[in-house]
Amino acid sequence: MARLESTIRFLLLPSQIFIVLLLEFLNSFRSFGLRFILYNYITNEYGIGDTQAGVLLGIKGFVDIGFGLAGSVLVDIVGVRRVSLIALSVALIGRSLLAFGRTKAALYPALFVFSPCGDALLSTGLYSVALKKLTTPLTRPLAFAISYATFNLAGAFADIILDKMRAHVSDYDGLWG
Repeated sequence: MARLESTIRFLLLPSQIFIVLLLEFLNSFRSFGLRFILYNYITNEYGIGDTQAGVLLGIKGFVDIGFGLAGSVLVDIVGVRRVSLIALSVALIGRSLLAFGRTKAALYPALFVFSPCGDALLSTGLYSVALKKLTTPLTRPLAFAISYATFNLAGAFADIILDKMRAHVSDYDGLWG
């Protein structure tokens, strides 16, 4: 009986839920993937020492919290859709600076302004608000359970894919140095 009840609740979810879950998966995949490689990227590409890289990432984490708190208020005032569009735009700038910027002058605004702002606004809190608005009290627990599983599945995929990429790249270390 419980299995039938869960199936019925799943079928009662509106179609927009699956778009939110897809976006949550993609954003979580990006977030976990970046966390796994950001330290190595900073130390290898910019020649920053271990201690200084740790300090930079610590400051970034602190700034993430500040933007996250501001973003939670902003979602209530402006709405999920507008905050999502703003966050994607700001995050795109930050990710572009991280990917294509080759100087510390590009790294610092990417780490301390654009990426934290975009990432914090695109955090799981945004998806939770979207799920709450799209579900009924009957379907909400299932939607949040699927959301949590989606978030963790994205992290697992990011870990597996990055491990495969590291193994593949380490086979060719002799080519580049």
